[in-house]
Amino acid sequence: MTLSYLIVGAGNIGKLIGGKLSVSGEDVTFLIRKNKYEEIKTNGITIQNGSLTTQVDNPQIITNLNEITNTKKLDFIVLAVKGFHTPTIIEMINDAKLHSPQIICVQNGVDNETLLSNAFGSENVIPATITTAVSISPNGIVNVDRERGVGIAAGNDHSLKIFNSFITAGFHTILYPNAKAMKWTKLMTNLISNASSAICDLSPSEILKHDRLFRLEIKAIEEVLNVMKGMQIPVVPLPKTPSKLLAFAIKNLPKWTYRQILIDKVSQGRGGKKPSLHIDLLEKRQLSEVGLLNGSVFRHAESLGLSAPVNKGLDQILNEITMNPSLWENYRHKPDVLADKLLSGDFI
Repeated sequence: MTLSYLIVGAGNIGKLIGGKLSVSGEDVTFLIRKNKYEEIKTNGITIQNGSLTTQVDNPQIITNLNEITNTKKLDFIVLAVKGFHTPTIIEMINDAKLHSPQIICVQNGVDNETLLSNAFGSENVIPATITTAVSISPNGIVNVDRERGVGIAAGNDHSLKIFNSFITAGFHTILYPNAKAMKWTKLMTNLISNASSAICDLSPSEILKHDRLFRLEIKAIEEVLNVMKGMQIPVVPLPKTPSKLLAFAIKNLPKWTYRQILIDKVSQGRGGKKPSLHIDLLEKRQLSEVGLLNGSVFRHAESLGLSAPVNKGLDQILNEITMNPSLWENYRHKPDVLADKLLSGDFI
């Protein structure tokens, strides 16, 4: 039976998921910004994975949710937008008077599902994650830089249906009985050289090659692992991602034994793409997801009576730069300045 999907967001992840589901035979509609309408209407959606090209010539696109609510029954809404847009999306769905929408949340971070569950009920929210690294060319083509896969939370009445749909679309897909473990493990991997790369305007490998920042990056991951331990959330293997190996190394091995491997894996894994927080800063967005990444670690640590000063510092510094871009010059290409600030004791 054909499933009806609404993809909220037509960035790299939205186009990848919606494009592959559409080609596999599912009924897919994209909810996009008005300034993207003509581009996608004219060019369609192209996904380039090595020599394999996936093309959707006439995608169904809308710019207002009300355009679809009276004409089509939606099976699933896939949230593929930045986490800071979640409150707006909730308001939009409520305004459209969608009854008990089933929402698949592939957003980064660990707190979006809570907001969605509070709004629509936990039974209507399916946590998910995607580990495939993608980028968008200036001409709008989605490039698969490193194909990995998708994680779907098990336990929902529709989990198996979604799993089969994604498998048919060509995604390497895993069902996770522990949704929190899936999302927190993904958060752990999202943090590596992300905020620090943005703050210093340096590549992830340059961050990890800097002795002091490398140690601080590892400290930030240790803070995540401490929070996960406090919440009794295990690290789990993500689709084609050495997440458990990373956690084991950080908890048990001397830093020098895995440093170069981490540098190589981070460089290869991103496929030349800048980290998400760095991209947001370069594009001069007025909002940053750092609060949903590093900030979440700090807030959850605080609720457990733990400290997470590195994540707190990265969150605060990057938010200050986002709100006042002139402050960026204090840190750009100055990794020692960032290290000094994080070690100053201001964030304890």
